Amino acid sequence: MGRGRPCARPGCRAWAMRGRDYCWAHDPTRIRAGPAAQNAPVLAPGVRELIEQRVAELLAQSGTEESLAEEISALRLVLARVLAEEDDPARLAASIPRIVDAVVRAIRTQRTLAAGTAEGLTAAMTQVLLELGLGGDP
Repeated sequence: MGRGRPCARPGCRAWAMRGRDYCWAHDPTRIRAGPAAQNAPVLAPGVRELIEQRVAELLAQSGTEESLAEEISALRLVLARVLAEEDDPARLAASIPRIVDAVVRAIRTQRTLAAGTAEGLTAAMTQVLLELGLGGDP
């Protein structure tokens, strides 16, 4: 009696479930349950296309306003997509902090720009330069 065939997910060494192309852990039709699933949204069919369409709209509109609200929304969509699609814990651990950091910096910049003064803009630029390590005391 044969063992069947390996999982279709690249790099996976498990055997596919009977009558399926993927193992239990990588089966895209399986609804995830447990602690890991509580943190990651489950995307219904067609949601990925809606997200991609919305991101494309946001990118087309970027730069037309002085507000960073659209860019912040796009970053949040990127975060949701990474949480929904990435299965590798190491890549999640590397990606999530970078995306969250970008969201936080965009929100800080938005708050500074909302003041609408040259002083606020100068403070924002100074903060960005300090974060990049290009300012401050030698």
